[in-house]
Amino acid sequence: MRKVLYLTMFMIVLGACGVKKHSDVSYENHGIPLPPPESEVQEGDFVYRLYTEKDVYDTLGGTAIFAELTYIGEQDEIEIAHASSPFYFPLEERTRKIHVDYAMNSPLIVTTLKKDVPHQHRYEFAGGYSDQDDPDYVEFVKTIIEEKGFPEGEYIIHGAARFTVAGQDDDMQDLPETELATDIGFRVVDPIK
Repeated sequence: MRKVLYLTMFMIVLGACGVKKHSDVSYENHGIPLPPPESEVQEGDFVYRLYTEKDVYDTLGGTAIFAELTYIGEQDEIEIAHASSPFYFPLEERTRKIHVDYAMNSPLIVTTLKKDVPHQHRYEFAGGYSDQDDPDYVEFVKTIIEEKGFPEGEYIIHGAARFTVAGQDDDMQDLPETELATDIGFRVVDPIK
């Protein structure tokens, strides 16, 4: 009888220590809608548009996410100064509660925007990790880098365009920075086989 009791206790303890696979995705946020797949904001003489071509992608497949900045002011063209790109794409995967910043080199680049002609940039993953990061975060980022695509989940891009309108002065350090920001969302699912 004692062996049966020990065996039963062992089975209960073993069952309570259940194992969860890393690929399991919890959709506890599923009732909360994602932001739309396209969003646009205007500030002064500029329109910032962030969009994805689809609102659902296949796991580890390619994505088509774009940002556009359009000058709509009175001049024929205007110069803006920015880092490697005026566009930032911080990423949130909300089922895993993971946030990935958008790393970028910061040289001073000057770009000429022609009136009513969008300056477009396609999203490329630019996140990274260190040995100090949470193991789940590291695994997530490694998957994106090595597999060149997103694992299953619900994604939000917290996009922004950051730039300074170039003036007549050579010193652009003291000019105010303009930031236009908006969010879009999309899902990544395992393809139906």
